[in-house]
Amino acid sequence: MNDDGVKKLFDKVSVLEVADLRNLIKHLWKQREFFKKTFDIIRDSIVVINAKGEIFYCNQSACDLLGISNLKQSNVLWKYIPEFVVFSDLDMSSIGTSNSFLSKEIKISYPRKSILNVTVTHYSNCDDNEELFVLRIVDITEERALSEKMLNDEKISSVTLLASAVAHEIGNPLNAINLRLQLMQRQCKSLKNVDERMKLETSAGICLDEIARLDSIVRNFLHAIRPQKPKFTGLPLGKVMEDTIDLMEAEFKSLNIEVVNRIGPLPLIFGDYSQLKQVFFNVLKNSCEAISSGGTIVIEGSANDNDVILVFTDNGVGIPCDLLTKIFQPYFSTKKEGNGLGMVIIERILREHGATIDIASAKDVGTKISINFPRKDRCMPLLSTDNDS
Repeated sequence: MNDDGVKKLFDKVSVLEVADLRNLIKHLWKQREFFKKTFDIIRDSIVVINAKGEIFYCNQSACDLLGISNLKQSNVLWKYIPEFVVFSDLDMSSIGTSNSFLSKEIKISYPRKSILNVTVTHYSNCDDNEELFVLRIVDITEERALSEKMLNDEKISSVTLLASAVAHEIGNPLNAINLRLQLMQRQCKSLKNVDERMKLETSAGICLDEIARLDSIVRNFLHAIRPQKPKFTGLPLGKVMEDTIDLMEAEFKSLNIEVVNRIGPLPLIFGDYSQLKQVFFNVLKNSCEAISSGGTIVIEGSANDNDVILVFTDNGVGIPCDLLTKIFQPYFSTKKEGNGLGMVIIERILREHGATIDIASAKDVGTKISINFPRKDRCMPLLSTDNDS
């Protein structure tokens, strides 16, 4: 029976027999189940709301994505997900005709951090004379992360190629100078004037030492910038942090900086000891340079079902808000003598560990850096069952 047939039956409902009414109801129920199953199979999330935000329909994909269970009609969408309040002023003027649409990108924090692309179209409910809006929601979190990863990889690859070229160009003249100086040292031995010979030998020795230092800087730079495959093991972050603090103890004392380590027992993570030690070293080094002298660095640790979180807080000069978004860009630095590669290296290592880094800072107040590592025994959340929806 098609829709026209159903309409004709409704027109004659007052004269229908009980059997016909039963068949009509059965047919309508089958249609309802058909469309419900069809929309539940669709991977895109579909939500229908009115201008007040009251939910008229929500398919299973939307319930799973937005963490909605025990849905009752007239529940307001942004009471479930506060970030959707940006759609609280929906009206016909904001969208236009039924052929038009409004598209927005929003970030939500519940039930998990996600980036959503939301397309809103107008739908007129003729029977109730009510304006409805259909929200098609697509989770683009992984797509955005992949795009950012590819972009960062391209940046790092460009930096690596440039660094290799620079190192090659520096290495050739350094080798030539080194050979010439060694030759000069040997020739100095034939000089009869002892004082003159000693001066030349001393000068040549100093130059050779400086060349060795430059060569070491170039090699260490290349080692740091070139991606190294992590060697993952079950790792206690507290131990890595203690070793890093011990390594930098002399620097902390010379700058009169107090380091308060409040990390207690934490769950293990999968990590590379050397690479994470490099990350913590760079983070603490940045804090020291921001504090200069006489400040405090507080390190705290915590854990939840999924993550192990480390938080570094300092009372240094801070980073202006307009520069925060640039600190992971290659060659960008807030320090006069900075090379702009430290945070690039930190971000790359953390990304390879499945970790995320968040930075909050205020000028002349200080900086707070939070790093989230996935636990080794990470718990996977269970999706709600049909009985819960």
